[in-house]
Amino acid sequence: MLSSPSPRDSFGYIPWWLLAVVAGLFFMTAMLLVGFVALTRTADLPQPTTTVVLQTAPASSIVTTATIQSPPTGEPTGTPPPPPPGQVTVGSYVQVTGTGDDGFLNLRAEPSLKSPVHYLALEREVFQVQAGPTDADGFVWWYLVDPATNTRSGWGVQNYLQVVQGQ
Repeated sequence: MLSSPSPRDSFGYIPWWLLAVVAGLFFMTAMLLVGFVALTRTADLPQPTTTVVLQTAPASSIVTTATIQSPPTGEPTGTPPPPPPGQVTVGSYVQVTGTGDDGFLNLRAEPSLKSPVHYLALEREVFQVQAGPTDADGFVWWYLVDPATNTRSGWGVQNYLQVVQGQ
């Protein structure tokens, strides 16, 4: 009696354990890549800067000056700009504007300068107003939520918000 050929004898046979090993290696490589990107993604956040200035004079007297600039705090310093034109109301869309060199606005957990920062809103970022106004620390505060995701939210000062057309 003739026996039928085994699948292992065919040209395209691949053992199941080899497929499992290849799939596992692919999965581990993908996870390492995702982890690397997540750990190194800081381009959208303002970076602290350090400036060192060295000045030299004639050989008889050498002067060295070092200036270290502290990281941006996002706190209103001096006199904040006046509120941009437009009436901020609940339900309206606003854009972060006038943040100057910092380039971002602190969105806080509560309407207070002492409240922890919940999110850094970048210049020109658009949010929808969901609550407010609340007067605290000499400012008018509005609760802002990113229309694309509710994880980007917090209380922002009206002086850095400009009303824009609905999104």
